[in-house]
Amino acid sequence: MFEFIREHQLNIMLCLCAASVTMAIMLFLTKFLSKRRKWILISMELIATFLLFFDRLAYIYSGDISFTGYLMVRLSNFMVFFLTSSVIFCFNYYLIDLLNVEGGLSAISRRLIFTGLSGIIGMLLAVISAFTGFYYYFDAQNIYHRGPGFLVAYIIPVVCPLIQFSSIVKYRKCFSKFIGTAITLYIFLPIVTGIVQIFTYGVSIVNMTMVIVSVFMYMFSYLDVNSAVEKAHEIEIQSFKDEQKKMKSIFEQAAAAISIVVEKNNGNPKGHSERTANLARELAKKAGKSAGDCDKAYYTGFLCDAGAASLSCIKAYPFLGEMAQNVGKPYSEAVPEIARIITVAKDFDRMINDSSIPPFYVRDYFIRESGRKYDPVYAKYAIQLLDLQTASGVFETAVEELETELECRAYRDSVSVGIDVLQNVTNISFECEALPADSGEETYFSAPSIILFDSSDRRVQKTNETINFHKYLEYGEVWFDSHFISTGVRNMEVRNIADGNLNPGIYKITTRRYEDHILIQMQSSEKKFDVIAALPSASKSVYLGITGENVHIKNIKIEPTDIITSENDIPRIAEKLNYINRIESDVPNVQISKPLAEFTKGVEIKDIMKIYFHTQSLPDANLVWHCPYILLYYSDDGKVYGENYREYAMVKFDGEENGSNENAENTFFMKKTEAFTNWTDWEDLNKAGYECQIDFFKRGSEVTLRTLNKGILIQNTTKVRDGTKQIYVALTGDQVALTDIRIR
Repeated sequence: MFEFIREHQLNIMLCLCAASVTMAIMLFLTKFLSKRRKWILISMELIATFLLFFDRLAYIYSGDISFTGYLMVRLSNFMVFFLTSSVIFCFNYYLIDLLNVEGGLSAISRRLIFTGLSGIIGMLLAVISAFTGFYYYFDAQNIYHRGPGFLVAYIIPVVCPLIQFSSIVKYRKCFSKFIGTAITLYIFLPIVTGIVQIFTYGVSIVNMTMVIVSVFMYMFSYLDVNSAVEKAHEIEIQSFKDEQKKMKSIFEQAAAAISIVVEKNNGNPKGHSERTANLARELAKKAGKSAGDCDKAYYTGFLCDAGAASLSCIKAYPFLGEMAQNVGKPYSEAVPEIARIITVAKDFDRMINDSSIPPFYVRDYFIRESGRKYDPVYAKYAIQLLDLQTASGVFETAVEELETELECRAYRDSVSVGIDVLQNVTNISFECEALPADSGEETYFSAPSIILFDSSDRRVQKTNETINFHKYLEYGEVWFDSHFISTGVRNMEVRNIADGNLNPGIYKITTRRYEDHILIQMQSSEKKFDVIAALPSASKSVYLGITGENVHIKNIKIEPTDIITSENDIPRIAEKLNYINRIESDVPNVQISKPLAEFTKGVEIKDIMKIYFHTQSLPDANLVWHCPYILLYYSDDGKVYGENYREYAMVKFDGEENGSNENAENTFFMKKTEAFTNWTDWEDLNKAGYECQIDFFKRGSEVTLRTLNKGILIQNTTKVRDGTKQIYVALTGDQVALTDIRIR
């Protein structure tokens, strides 16, 4: 390498001089440095440039015995030694400026005072040496030779930087990483090359290094300022964000305050505006809207009830007035999307937080109104949210707790919340005493009784409006003297009547259920007996309400047990309801009384496959999703919920689907064709029964299914994430009978 440098060093010197001059010009033009530091750095660049320039001239004119050669050799060598000490002095000045500005030091370090004076002494020695030959001399051929004091010339350039570095170490916390790196290189690279220079005569690697580190000094100074600017910018941005966040918080608080006043004036439930706002933001997020649009949905939801005229006065948020003006309008692409979101969120919150409205009614309502009153996209997201809340038990906490005490004067004027009659045996007990007869009452009757019923709110209904709304069905009434009235059941019998053995005023009931039959065992001090009832269908719920006439009932207790009722525990008093007593084909028929209660045999999907079958909703079906479902899955034995079961897709004939999951990505499409009139007609067609066809197209781990049923076109493409190519399909549903199932 040294031979290469020796051979090309003049050209290298020239290039380095040009680079250093360029840096000096850039420093002169720059505006990111203080005036004082800028001129210090310019001086350092120029000193390094002249140092290398004169060193180059010394090599060019060496051996030239002309007058010009004689003059240039002496001038250039003098300048080299003089400028070497000048570098020390100028760098010392640079360090002082750094410590004064970055370090905040007012007094100059003694070490730096010493090195500054040493630099001046070095320059004086260079002048003296020019006349005495102490550092160098020239022979008759005008050729440079080292003098007796040559090594002395290296004391200041080597020792002074080390002293300067000790100050740097002492005040290292004052320097940034870029400045610290630059000054460390500026000190040690020339020292290292200076030591090497002692043993490599004829190569000016020290002066070349001085130019290189001077260039580095500019570069690292630029990086340091750039870093400082970035930090300042980050602080400014963070400050802006904090201010924006603060203003946003103030606006939210103001909006909350306004919404409270509006809620009181409009009679809305407490917290309705805030819940609407949060739900609107969540719906917007699910649709992938930007943060700005999510905020718009949030603020509009908060304030939409304040009125468009009032909101139009908020000039900073002009969208509020426009959106509020369109909230509640029937679905149309012409209605702004934010307003469509608020329409869904507002109605959803109002309905789901109304204890008189059962969740299934809300779900059914949003499906029916999707595409008519509500944007189908956001209606779908609201339904998914409702399903998630239902699955997580959110609405279980909203169920009324059983009363522990009742007082009934007129018969049925007070009835307890319904107690679920389940397959698990449940024990119920209470105490009862007769109320005093009213004065002048000629006839007097006092006795407790029970009412068996089904209602969405677990309450006995009394008006036609609530009976229809809660889909109320009364099965019968039973008194503890074994007298009963049968109304909404297929059959009811009282058996095993015997004398009671309880203390007077103590009453006990035991309930159990198996499919469409229930068994109620009732005891009092006078009698004990069994009541067996055959329900209209296995899909119906059964609740037991406690009531009576002229009675005070207290200490009502419920004790669930782990005892499971089997088929033989309840005598059958009516034929099992069978809606699949039809022709069977490739797959056995299946009757599904409750959601996903039964499944057909799994069938592996081939490349191109069709499934034909007959569907008919059960007589009790009264919701739009009481229809067939298609389940795509995998298990080792091909059975639903078999070993290593993985679910890929669930598609309902009413146009619903469960979306993508960790096992598969689903792309779903649903369209109501011209054949679809309304949901009531669609439900009637399902109850009448019709033939269905599902087309499957399979390629590797991807399955596309397509079906068209009474005006609802469905297409879903499932991409299995785990690469499984063995994919099964099973049919299921809710309150539906599937028969004559053929595979082609």
